[in-house]
Amino acid sequence: MARLVGFVRQRISPNLQRRVDAEDVVQSAMLSFFVRASSDAYVLDRAGDLWRLLTTITLHKLRRQVEVHTAAKRAVRREEYGSVEASLLSAAVDREPLPGDAAALMDELQQVMQNCSPPERFVLQLRLAGETIETIAESTDRSQRTVRRLLQNCREQLERRLLMEKEPDE
Repeated sequence: MARLVGFVRQRISPNLQRRVDAEDVVQSAMLSFFVRASSDAYVLDRAGDLWRLLTTITLHKLRRQVEVHTAAKRAVRREEYGSVEASLLSAAVDREPLPGDAAALMDELQQVMQNCSPPERFVLQLRLAGETIETIAESTDRSQRTVRRLLQNCREQLERRLLMEKEPDE
């Protein structure tokens, strides 16, 4: 998921970054992915299909945010003294994903989910689906603090995995 967030951050123009959070875009994309994946709506036949699918969904979500935040009354350029060129906005969403990232993204997502306890996994799935802490707490009959703690445990596992990945082999 960190690579997908980085993918989005690279594509958001500096002017739009004040309004659009890459993590929110990715969470929205993951919600769409998990909702459709739970009904077996996707067929992934080739290596790289998952990454292409996730980046496509994410780019659609990002484009929608660009449309919303560049609409006449909400236009980002109205906050600036200078004008924002349309080329900056189109450049924010025109780049292609790196081909080698698909397998790594899938591995990270699977490993984190497998290493989580069942309550952590369920809470993480709900959060990735875009649910708020409050909604998750209500639906799982847990306190908001417990939900945050479970999510923090998952986050720490992911961070440990990413740190291990960045360390050179000895």
